Amino acid sequence: MSKQQAAALLEAADQWKQRCLLDGGSLFTDERLWTRDHFEQLRVHVVENADGGSDGFWERLRRLIDPAPPEAKRLWAEMTWAFYLIASEIPPERKRDHIARVWEWSGSALPEDHWALREEVLTGCSRFGGGVFANRWREVCGTVSAMIAWFALPRPRRDALSNDAWGFAEWLAASGLLQRRAFRHALLFLLFPASFEPVAVTGWKRQIVKGFARKWGEALPAGRDDLAIDRTLSKIRERLEADHPGEEIDFCRPPFEEVWRTDAARRPSPSSSGEALALSKGDDEGWFRKRFGEADVWAIATGAGGRRWTDFRQRGIAAIDYDGVGDLSEYQSLDDIRQAAAESGLGDNPINHSLAMRDFAHKMRVGDILIAKRGVRVILGWGTVRGSYMYDPDRTDFQHVREVEWHPITKPVELPGTERFVVKTLTRWTRYEGWVRRVFRLMEGGTEPVEELEPYDVDLAREDVFVPARQFSRMLDALAGQKNLILQGPPGVGKTWIAKRLAWCLIGRKDPTAIEMVQFHQSYAYEDFVQGWRPTETGGFALRNGVFFEFCKRAEARPDTPCVFIIDEINRGNLSRIFGELLMLIEPDKRGPAHLLPLTYSGAGERFCVPDNVHVLGMMNTADRSLAMVDYALRRRFAFEVLRPAYGDRGVPGVSSQGGG
Repeated sequence: MSKQQAAALLEAADQWKQRCLLDGGSLFTDERLWTRDHFEQLRVHVVENADGGSDGFWERLRRLIDPAPPEAKRLWAEMTWAFYLIASEIPPERKRDHIARVWEWSGSALPEDHWALREEVLTGCSRFGGGVFANRWREVCGTVSAMIAWFALPRPRRDALSNDAWGFAEWLAASGLLQRRAFRHALLFLLFPASFEPVAVTGWKRQIVKGFARKWGEALPAGRDDLAIDRTLSKIRERLEADHPGEEIDFCRPPFEEVWRTDAARRPSPSSSGEALALSKGDDEGWFRKRFGEADVWAIATGAGGRRWTDFRQRGIAAIDYDGVGDLSEYQSLDDIRQAAAESGLGDNPINHSLAMRDFAHKMRVGDILIAKRGVRVILGWGTVRGSYMYDPDRTDFQHVREVEWHPITKPVELPGTERFVVKTLTRWTRYEGWVRRVFRLMEGGTEPVEELEPYDVDLAREDVFVPARQFSRMLDALAGQKNLILQGPPGVGKTWIAKRLAWCLIGRKDPTAIEMVQFHQSYAYEDFVQGWRPTETGGFALRNGVFFEFCKRAEARPDTPCVFIIDEINRGNLSRIFGELLMLIEPDKRGPAHLLPLTYSGAGERFCVPDNVHVLGMMNTADRSLAMVDYALRRRFAFEVLRPAYGDRGVPGVSSQGGG
C-alpha cells in the first residue's frame, strides 16, 4: 500500500496525535488516558516484571496488568491500537479482537462501531516483520518507556516537536528508548508521513539504501544509525520524485522494489496472477540461476501433519521446533549445537537435528527460497526469506523463527510416483536443479491438487472451549511430548469435546482418518483391543486384530501425521486385561521398531510395536465412585488433567493438574 492509499490510516493517526500524544486524552472515550501517571502504572505493573514467567504473551500480560487501575488497562488497549496501526500482516478483525480483549479487562466494553476500528483504518500499510512478534515484550516495554519520557516534556516542547519531523526524530534517537524497534519506524511515519517511509524494519531500510547505491554507482551512507538511514532515504525519495514526476514512489512495490530486494529482479510483480517464478517448458538450461541467482533453496517441515502451516502463513514466518536448546545465536559451532541438542534429549549423536538448527540460524540467508512441506510427499507453498534468525521464547513451541514472505498455492500438491522429501526438518536442495524445477512446475498446476482438510490450531480451539489458554497449551504439550494423557472430571465438563479439539490441534487439521475412538466397559477385553481368536462362519476360529492394533498399523503407514486414539470411560475397563503387554509399549520411550515385542497371540517370529506418532488420549469420569481406582502401572504412563465445570456464559473452569503418578 502506498502513502496515497494509506489516507484513512493517516487521518486516524492525525486524530490520535492530537487527542492522545498532545492533549493526553483518549482515542475511544472522553477521559484522560494518555498521561505520564498512567504510563508509570504500566511501567510498575508490566514493564518491570515482563521477563518473569514462562506463559505466553497474552496470558502473562493479563496476569501482570490485573492489579493496575482500569484506566491503565484502557491505555494499554489504545497503545495496542497505535502499535498495530501500520501492520498489514495482522487482519483487522484480529486487531479489533486484541484491542477489545485488553479494554474489557478494565471492566468496561470497547465502544462499538468506532471510526478508529473500521476496516479501512485497520488494514495497515506496511509489514512489521517477524522480528516484532519475536521481540514483542521489548517493543511494548520500549514504547511505554518512550511515552513516559514524552509526557515528561512540557506541553510547549511537545507542541514544537510534533511539528518538527527531524527534531522529533533526533529527540527520539537521543532518548535511545526505541532504537532498532519497529514502533520507532511506525511512529515516525504516522506522525510525519511526508518525511519518513512506511517501512518498519531497519534491515529493509538499509537494503533500500544499498540497492540504490549500487544502481546509481554512488556511495550512499547506510550505516547502523537509524536516523542517518532515514536522512539518506529522504534524499533518495527526493531524487526519485524529480526523476519520476507524478509517479507514486513506493519502495515496497515494483519497479522500485526490484532495486533492493535480493530476489525481486528475478520474480514478476505480485499482481501477476500468481505467476511468480513461472517456468516455461523449454527453459531448462540454466533455469536455476536464471530464476534464483545466488539464492539457496530449502525444504522446511511445517510440524507434524502440517499443523504449523496456518501459523506460518498468518504470521509471515518460518520456525523450527528445538525449544530445549535455547537461543541458537549463542552457539559458535556445529559441535556446540550438537552437544546442546544431545543434552536436551535429542539423542546421543543428533547430527541431523544439529545441522537443521545450524543451517536455519547461520547458513540460511535473506533472499533464500523456502518450500513448505507436509510429511514427505505434500507441498504446501513457497516463500522468500525476509529476515535474520530470531529466538522467541514467548512462543509455546517452534521458538526459532525467521520472517518469510509466503506465497501459498491454491491447493497443496503431492509429489508424483515414488518421489519423496527426505524426513528432515530442513534440507538444502540448491544443487538438485532438476528436482527444484519439477517442484515449481507442480505448484503451477502440473498435477491434481490433493484434498485439503480444514486447518485447525490453538486459536480456533480457544474459540470452542472454556479452558484457560495456559491449561490448554499444557494439555497439548503433554499429549505431544508424553504421548499419553487422561482428562478427568465430573459428567458434563466437556471431556469429549475438548479431547477432539486437542487431537485436531495436534494433527493441525480436522482429519477424521487420524483419529479413532472407543469406549471401555467391564466386558471389554484384550481380544477386542489388541488381538484375539474369533469364531468364523464355518465353525472354526480365526486370529483377528483389534481396534488398537489396526489403528497402529494405519499410523505406521503415515509416520509424519500424529494419530490420536481416544478412549472414553478409560477407568471402566479392566486395564491390565485390556492392555496386556501394551502397558510397556505405550510408554513414550518404548515406541518404535527398537522395542518390538511378541504379542500374546502372535505367530512364531511376529513382533509388534506402537509407532512413535500414536498418541493415546483417555477420559475418566471422576463422579463414578463405584469404579476401582486406575491402577498405578497406568498412572505412571499418563499425564493427568482435571477439568471442572464452567459457570455462566463465559465462565472459566477451575483448574488443577497432576502428573501421572
